[in-house]
Amino acid sequence: TWVTSSAYSSPSIVLASYGQGGQRTILDDFREAYYWLRQNTHDKARVMSWWDYGYQIAGMGNRTTLVDNNTWNNSHIALVGKAMSSNESAAYDIMRMLDVDYVLVIFGGVIGYSGDDINKFLW
Repeated sequence: TWVTSSAYSSPSIVLASYGQGGQRTILDDFREAYYWLRQNTHDKARVMSWWDYGYQIAGMGNRTTLVDNNTWNNSHIALVGKAMSSNESAAYDIMRMLDVDYVLVIFGGVIGYSGDDINKFLW
């Protein structure tokens, strides 16, 4: 439906949010995060995130990702999902095993961005 597609899907990396008073806020965090990765991490850095951001991290951040939108290895995606949804000590162990250098997590609670990583646990 239109509501679902508006709430959970956006082909843009620059998003707009509207507050209760109708004020518009631009969310440019994705682009800024990818730029930061490109400028502040070593060329061989491995980035773990939900698969949604894999192509963007690779294309815009020019960094290796563990999973992306074309990962066919379901057990690998499951392992990344387990790390992202575990407590810190369990997640740390998984990330060390996967040789992760950086983790990208999107949190939209401040502006009410419903497509953030916390909301993925509802699925």
